Amino acid sequence: MDTQMDKQEAQATPAQITSKQILQEAFTSKDSRFNRPQQTIQDLGELRSYQQTKRKEYEQQLNKNRLNFGQWLRYARWEIEHNHDYPRARSIMERALDVNVQHIPFWIQYIQMELAGKNINHARNLLERAITILPRVSKLWFLYVQTEETLKNYQMVRSVFEKWLTWHPESNAWDAYIGFETRYEEENNVVEIFTRYVQEFPAGETWNKWIEYALENSPEQISTVRAVFEAAVDELLPRITEMDDLGLSDIIAKWADWEVSCEEIERARQIYDILLDKAESKVAIPSSFRDSIYKHFSTFEKTYGSKGSIQSSVTLKRKAKYESDLKDDPQDYDTWWALITILQNHSKESDVAKAFKSSISHAPNDRTKTIRWRRYIMLWVRYALWEELTNNDIDSARIIWSNCLKKIPHKLFSFGKVWKGYAEFELRNSGDEGLSKARKILGRSIGQTGGNGPKSSIFKYYIAFEKRLGEWDRVRSLFEKWIELALLSGTRVLPIIAQYVEFEQSLEEYDRCEAILQLALSLSRDETTSKSFEPVDELFETCVEFYRDEMKYDHIRDMYRDLLEQSPSSSDWISFALFESTIPSKSQLEAYLNSESEEFELTIDQVQIESTRKIFEEAEDYFKNKDAKQERLEVLDAWKEYEEVHGTSESIEKVMKKLPTVVKKRRNIGGIEEEYMDYVFPQDEIAKAPATFNKFLENARKWAKTQD
Repeated sequence: MDTQMDKQEAQATPAQITSKQILQEAFTSKDSRFNRPQQTIQDLGELRSYQQTKRKEYEQQLNKNRLNFGQWLRYARWEIEHNHDYPRARSIMERALDVNVQHIPFWIQYIQMELAGKNINHARNLLERAITILPRVSKLWFLYVQTEETLKNYQMVRSVFEKWLTWHPESNAWDAYIGFETRYEEENNVVEIFTRYVQEFPAGETWNKWIEYALENSPEQISTVRAVFEAAVDELLPRITEMDDLGLSDIIAKWADWEVSCEEIERARQIYDILLDKAESKVAIPSSFRDSIYKHFSTFEKTYGSKGSIQSSVTLKRKAKYESDLKDDPQDYDTWWALITILQNHSKESDVAKAFKSSISHAPNDRTKTIRWRRYIMLWVRYALWEELTNNDIDSARIIWSNCLKKIPHKLFSFGKVWKGYAEFELRNSGDEGLSKARKILGRSIGQTGGNGPKSSIFKYYIAFEKRLGEWDRVRSLFEKWIELALLSGTRVLPIIAQYVEFEQSLEEYDRCEAILQLALSLSRDETTSKSFEPVDELFETCVEFYRDEMKYDHIRDMYRDLLEQSPSSSDWISFALFESTIPSKSQLEAYLNSESEEFELTIDQVQIESTRKIFEEAEDYFKNKDAKQERLEVLDAWKEYEEVHGTSESIEKVMKKLPTVVKKRRNIGGIEEEYMDYVFPQDEIAKAPATFNKFLENARKWAKTQD
């Protein structure tokens, strides 16, 4: 075959191109890349022309969108990189700042541009302007001090920090200042800054930073470190009654550990003793703080004390305290919880069970779902889980769950966590019957809690439960029951409708989604159920979004027409008109369907503009016939704004001619004459003119007859 081809090529004329040559040329050129033609500049005139062309392009882009700060930056960088024209670049950056002087990233880029060009004084001037205009922006201050430190201008760094602190910044500014002085081992300056720092932020976290610094940089100066600890405790302890712990218990524990490291064990023990001794303490220490100190003291005694001291400092003291508190207030469920925790760790099971029974025997008297009720119910839940998981007594746990439900006044309120916990308990422990028992419990929960309206947490849990099992019909039944109870109780039903539609959409049951939304719209118009659909606008928007996703634009038009029959407000008319511009034309849809792109970008063409204009004209005529001048003006204003974006000069002028003028008039109300402002529409005056002229002629004829 190759021999015959060679013979044919040999017989071909020299000017003839053979198939083999075509294939070879294609093979050699397959890896070649398209090279953009290079423009060469021959003289200064061509350079000026090129620069003028590029600047014109940049300016045109900026005229389209002056908020495109990336374009401003590219413009300025081009001037620097290609023309080395810093004054022009600065002019561009200043123009950008005139657009938005509070754009922080742009300030940063501007300053860094000057620094990159080694224009240090310009950068300093910019930094001064930035912190003067935006003194609350920490990033600008950080850049300032970083720049000066890089230039080794340390005194200027301190000056900037001091100026920054006059604005009372957040703690990170103080931390940065301290870090700067620490890097250069200026210990006296660090101590002076910390002294002011703890006055500005008198919190345990601030004192802890000072302590950490002292421990790290002055470990051999025992008196100095101890003085910091003492100052921290003296400052924070009187304020412990006003605020939370402030981290003081951790500071005290750290102090004691440090004293131990200095072989001062007795001194460390005295610190705890003084704080825990109520007789010696001059400050009323709250119980939560005292408990935290007890915890640290217990850890300390376990390490350095005897068995007797450990037992007395931890378990007995806390247990005695809790029991004493419960005698005064048996409904203090937090204390019951803490006491049971101690008993679980250090007592017999019988003592724990006795404590559980005592705690649940004191039910709250509140008639509403208060925090006391919530804590009380959590004791029941903990009791049931303890019997099930710790004692493996399934029957006792089942009885506890059942009795807990009997204690709850379901006619007033209920607890979804109890119903869900009981259902999960049966799933874990009832074998093959667990599923049916769990469903019975959840169904019973819907029946008993529905008197005051549906309990959303139970329905959500039950629906998620059936979704995991793939029981779609049960899920639909639950949604329908949920909506029914919401309508009967007058609670909001829109979130439920949204979840129901979302569920059907996940199954691609779009007909069902449409039926649900149509039913919701009809119910929203019914006086007996309309209260549950407030605000109606939310339901309307949900329907519009659904039909838009389904590209059923005629349905949306029908919805707007129905809405305008019921509440023909100017905002609804305007929304209807603007909606017409969001509908893609047939050509656009065909182009999208024929393309392989997954994204669709809508462009407004003449068809959509004309449709929008028709709605605006219809809205104006409607309010003109109703003599609703304010609404008519609102429609015309919206129409004018629309034409300014999408119309022509002729269409804008046409709308402008429709706008009214404001005139001052007088009217008599109850014998009192007052002035008011009225709108006079040009078209109305033109329509009235012929009628007025005819009336004038008629009166003239009548007068002429009287003269005869």
